[in-house]
Amino acid sequence: MSMSLSAQVPVTDIAARRPPALDEYLNSADVAAVLGDIPSSPGRALLAQAHRQHYSQQQVIYNPGSAADTVFFIIEGLLKLVSYLPSGRSRIVRLHRGGSVLGLEGLCAKRYAHAAIAVTPVSAFRLPLSTLQRLRRDDPAIYLRLVERWHDYLEIADTWITEFSTGPIRGRVARLLAYLATLRHSGDGGRVQLLTCEEMGSILGVTPESVSRILAHFKRQRILARSDEREANELYRADVERLRTIGDEE
Repeated sequence: MSMSLSAQVPVTDIAARRPPALDEYLNSADVAAVLGDIPSSPGRALLAQAHRQHYSQQQVIYNPGSAADTVFFIIEGLLKLVSYLPSGRSRIVRLHRGGSVLGLEGLCAKRYAHAAIAVTPVSAFRLPLSTLQRLRRDDPAIYLRLVERWHDYLEIADTWITEFSTGPIRGRVARLLAYLATLRHSGDGGRVQLLTCEEMGSILGVTPESVSRILAHFKRQRILARSDEREANELYRADVERLRTIGDEE
């Protein structure tokens, strides 16, 4: 990856322009999936102290080694967690969409382990870790759900190693595409927002050229077809069942 993480682009706090947004977010299905139903409670009052911010595409949200002093509740968009090796190479170790909570390692560690970078424009609520830690005393049920979610993410990291780092490249690309299809919300079934070949290669540990050849093959086989030929984007309709079959066979 060519971008430097030496400095972060300033974020834009737009909370003042959309004051109802936090209540809408706390009442959303995404939050219910993470925290359960949040009634009027000490926990809701603490979460209400979060500020909404927007990150542009490829903007760094936080750097590896920087102080883990903020938790990010992702509202919408797609972002990647990147690990940098001593050799200078990078690997994308996880992808997160709206509904995810980032920075939970701050509950046990002082510094972030990875870089978080927006793949698409991202909106998030930022909450100081010190505020979140008060949940342990004031609303232990919500605090426990956040710890459980952090554990879920660690299990997902193990799945990434199994699914995307072993086996023939064609099968790994197929499994990655099937996974990307799950990152879109309901109503978009079978649609895939392709990452760049460089990003996909970073996830799979292969060259961008290898990814490009396999994507071209899938397009010829109509396993991948552009959703709208008139649009200059990377949104495709995927035959997810065929992708899963290829992934299982290889």
